Amino acid sequence: MYRWPNREPLRTCRETVMTTHDRCSFVILAGLFLSVLALTLPAVSQTPSHIAVTREASSVSPLDRLTIFSQPGGTILVRDSRGREYFRGASSFSQSVAAGGACGTHTAVLYDRRGNPVDSTSFRVEARTGIDDGGSMGELFRLLHDGMMADPPGGYEQVSWNGREYRFFVHWVLDNNNTMKGMQYFSPWGGDLVDLLRAVQKPDGMIWSFVNSSETDSSYFETAYSSLGYFLRDHDRWFVRQPVENHVEYNYVNTMYQHWKASGDNAWMEKGLDAACRALDYPVTDTLRWSKRFLLLKRPYCIDSWDFQVDDEYTPPAPLSPTMVLVPGKTKFGIFFGDNTGYFEACNQLADMLEHAGHPERADAYRRRGKEIIDRLMALSWNGRYFTHFVEDDSTVRRNLGVDERSQIAQGNMYSLNRGLPHEVNAAIIRTYIDLRKRLPAGSPGEWYAIYPPFEKGFGRHNDMWQYMNGGVAGHAIGELARGAYENGFEEYASDIMFRMRDLIRKYDNKLYFAYTGSVPAPPPPPHYRTVDISGRTNMDLWDRGASDVFTWMDAGKSSGNDMRGLPTGSQVFHGIPFRVIDPETNRRRAAAAVSTRPGFPREADIPVNDTASAVCLLHSSSDNIPAHVAGAITFLYSDGTEASRYLMKGKDVTNWWFSSLDNERAGVAWTGPNPRSRRVGVCWAVIDNPEPQNAIRSLRFHAPLEGGIYAILGITLADQPLYLKPKGPSYGGPDNWAAATAMAALVEGLAGVKNAGLAYSEVDLSPRWASASIDSARVTATFPASQGYVAYRYHNRPDRKEAGLLLTGSGSEVHVHLLLPRGIASVASITSGGRRISFGTSTIEQSRYVNFTVPLPGVSDLRIRYTD
Repeated sequence: MYRWPNREPLRTCRETVMTTHDRCSFVILAGLFLSVLALTLPAVSQTPSHIAVTREASSVSPLDRLTIFSQPGGTILVRDSRGREYFRGASSFSQSVAAGGACGTHTAVLYDRRGNPVDSTSFRVEARTGIDDGGSMGELFRLLHDGMMADPPGGYEQVSWNGREYRFFVHWVLDNNNTMKGMQYFSPWGGDLVDLLRAVQKPDGMIWSFVNSSETDSSYFETAYSSLGYFLRDHDRWFVRQPVENHVEYNYVNTMYQHWKASGDNAWMEKGLDAACRALDYPVTDTLRWSKRFLLLKRPYCIDSWDFQVDDEYTPPAPLSPTMVLVPGKTKFGIFFGDNTGYFEACNQLADMLEHAGHPERADAYRRRGKEIIDRLMALSWNGRYFTHFVEDDSTVRRNLGVDERSQIAQGNMYSLNRGLPHEVNAAIIRTYIDLRKRLPAGSPGEWYAIYPPFEKGFGRHNDMWQYMNGGVAGHAIGELARGAYENGFEEYASDIMFRMRDLIRKYDNKLYFAYTGSVPAPPPPPHYRTVDISGRTNMDLWDRGASDVFTWMDAGKSSGNDMRGLPTGSQVFHGIPFRVIDPETNRRRAAAAVSTRPGFPREADIPVNDTASAVCLLHSSSDNIPAHVAGAITFLYSDGTEASRYLMKGKDVTNWWFSSLDNERAGVAWTGPNPRSRRVGVCWAVIDNPEPQNAIRSLRFHAPLEGGIYAILGITLADQPLYLKPKGPSYGGPDNWAAATAMAALVEGLAGVKNAGLAYSEVDLSPRWASASIDSARVTATFPASQGYVAYRYHNRPDRKEAGLLLTGSGSEVHVHLLLPRGIASVASITSGGRRISFGTSTIEQSRYVNFTVPLPGVSDLRIRYTD
């Protein structure tokens, strides 16, 4: 509560708050109050002495209207939580005021005619990020918010280290930085990962790629990376540097900069400056990170910024994971442009922080370094339309990866749009994606590829074509392209992206996935099948009869009634696959080949094939008493003497014969029916791809489970092509909250147009671009929970009147408005606020026209913009 000099805090007589939405509930209350108030006043001229604000909720939101009741004849002042006045007016029985200014406790004071305070009351203002147009973009906002909060639950992870709790959005630096782009509007936990990684930063400046956030096994990382110095165990936590990555340090600085800007915490920022400087010095001084030839950041050949490298003739052998590690002196390096555009941005961000902290000379040094790097990169990698994905450091390297590498468009181009590059570079990249949209492959969800076209060779161990990084569509980069398009004069294209993103979310589980399948070609023609004769290797009956050398079904006992007698025999088709099921009556009671470690059973069964096949289809079953997950195993014995094996897993390839239940893309229940002992017994089908389809199969060997159960083969069919599985829409890879977060940033900063130009929204660049989406009404609040800084506005476009309205407030000092003009509007006739004319100018970027003006805060400005044709 505001304190006046030399007196006690002013006491309120009534404290209730009524928002616009609640006003109808208080008409009777207000009438009674005013009646009583009038009875106590002999005349209106009497000195006013009472003020009240109706309070129904615990707080109000910015721009909500509340009603202040007071006696006429005085003056009412409303101040925000920082003591700044944002409303002054003559007292009256009922005064409607829009809430504005900084969040916290606001004070309304009643003054008499001589200017003496006579009474006061208070109310709280709280801001939460929200966007609602009453339609598609409000829906998109809710979907993205839920996507960020779903995994991990609540939106953040938490670890304990060295006596402190740390919270962050993802435990990888790269992922956390990008997820923070959206989460900074909903969570205050932007700086914890910076604090943790600063505490364990290596002396040479290196930043760890991630910290383990759960009880996971570290043995692989410790074994593979320790010799390189890329593994650390400290205080029951372990930290890893992915050897091939050269983006960690700039993402660390990005994160630090984002949190400083959102929180406005200068002391925190200054505490981390030396660590940030060491971090950015590390890539330009370490021989495994810096190219002496090009004077740019280097890395092994990866797909874009990812942590696995190519597997080809240039990949040196290593004791463990050759595609994940570095072999000093042997690994081939090159220039990935995204490492360098990201480093350029981080240099400028670090320079801003250094300058703010009073270190102008150090700031200039990093700005010069960033400019030198981007100038070299443009000369080397820029082809006039986009950045070339990778340039070899060794000019003698000639890779054969099944694609013209110069034609590949990598997702780092989308991210680079938002890193401070010149407009003409950004515009060329955006046009590249507009052109790509016109020539998408079959089944593509959009032009937002991790890399296009994909590699046909070199990455199969980590990434199949059209999935994840190798030709998958990068859901996490959609927002980056949209945000860059909004900023560079391609607003209608950007809004089209946002609508298509919403449709993509609706199509697949109401969430934005990290990656999507990049192409779904037409399915191949049906395969040709050939059945295999297994009759010479059978040893089990389908019934409970058996013979002296023939087991009853699953060795369940003679005359038990517990068998598979209902299974149809002869030529049968299960799941579209033809099988020949042996009738035990025609083969001396022998219908299945059974293997087991039980006494009397063979442990293996060899079935002659002598043919080629791309896939082997099995009709098979498993006894109920196998305690382990392994039901058996299959070995392909090839004519050239080689072999290949794989396990047959319960619950994946086959399941129990009683109450059989199995359903996946490669296996399922082929048939079920009753027997005298059970209402449902059954057998399964499965398709096993041949690991070496070019080799003729001499025979198939089936192995018994070691735990003592029975595995049985009832039919084998060969297929001349692998099982066709229509690719799923969502692919796999990184965290989905990252994708939702970059899209949220595009919605807040791009379409809604709220950008933090100072600290904690002390100054704001506001560029509402609703006209690009043909949206005439929107309510927007953007808040940083780390500081409670916010901006709130309500936008209305009235085409019939040729005018727009903007109701605006915020916690800072001023807002620089750049309002996108609707199509067909030639110019602006006037801008007024409360009847007062405001000076303005106009600007053009590409074909888009904006009207520009500045609005002071913390007041609530009710702006009217009138257009001319």
